[in-house]
This record gives sequence, structure tokens and C-alpha cells, in this order.
Amino acid sequence: MRYLLIAENPGFSVSHREELLRRLRAVLPVIAMRIATGHVEVDVKTEDLEKAVAEVEKVVGKVLEVVDITFEDVGGGVERYIDLFNKERFWEAHNALEGLWRQTRNATLQGLIMLAAAFVKLQEGQPDKFEKMLKEALHLLKEDIGCIKMERLLEKAEKALLEKRPFKIKCP
Repeated sequence: MRYLLIAENPGFSVSHREELLRRLRAVLPVIAMRIATGHVEVDVKTEDLEKAVAEVEKVVGKVLEVVDITFEDVGGGVERYIDLFNKERFWEAHNALEGLWRQTRNATLQGLIMLAAAFVKLQEGQPDKFEKMLKEALHLLKEDIGCIKMERLLEKAEKALLEKRPFKIKCP
């Protein structure tokens, strides 16, 4: 089974990521870790969820939510994407659109997926990959989709490219 453990962030930044990963990987099969402003995401493959939660709480902080991602199917479409994106849960946000994109091959959906994936790279301490992915996403984001007004989104994304900080998607 694969789980995403969402733990409170007591003040960690991306600079703490390698040390936290080292400590957790000593006791758990951690696939990835992402550090957001208000939480830390620990992607773990385990049959012992209780142990995983206990170890994450020892190293990181209180586990606020456990998401079963065994099949990597978050689903939910554009509205779910926006909700997850605004919570800085970018891995889940990108996954929320995957199924819809596979059905439609819509370039704007692909751009939104890449936008969220870019922020995953930022949370993983890879600013060069963040920049590259965000620039690729900007070329795909052409049309309004759902309640997302693309002109406004592009302005925020371009600002994020310079500041290397997440933003919120607001719908009118």
C-alpha cells in the first residue's frame, strides 16, 4: 500500500528536506517528501500504516491526514485541482486532472498539470526543474477552463517564476 501522510509543518523549509528524508528513510520506505508552507507530505510505501504515522510524527510533526494513493488516482477534475493547489498539495492537484487529460488531451489541462508539477519540484528543493516546468506550462495555458481565468493565472504564474513562491487560484 502507498500512502501520502500530510503532517503539520512546525517550521521546516526545503533546506531541511534532505535531513528529514535521511532520518525517515532509516526507519520507513519513503518514496518522496515535499515541504509546503503549512505541511509536510511524506509519500510512503508500507503495509504498516500505524508504524509509518508514528515515525513521521516523531521526525516531522502531527499527521493531519492520511491519503491512500496506492493507485495514484486522486480524481475530481478542475474544482478539486483548485482546492488542492490552493492548499499547496501540488502532487495531488496534478493527479486530480490526469484522468480528464488522458480522455481529452486538452493542452490547457496539460498546462495545469505541469503547473502543479512545477511546484512539486519547488517543494522538493529543485528550483531549476521548477523553472523549466513552469516555463513549459506557461506555453500550454491558453484558454479559460472551469472557473479559471487564464489571463489572471498567467500573471500569477509569471510572478511565481520570479519569486519562486506558490500562489492561490481565485475564481470570480
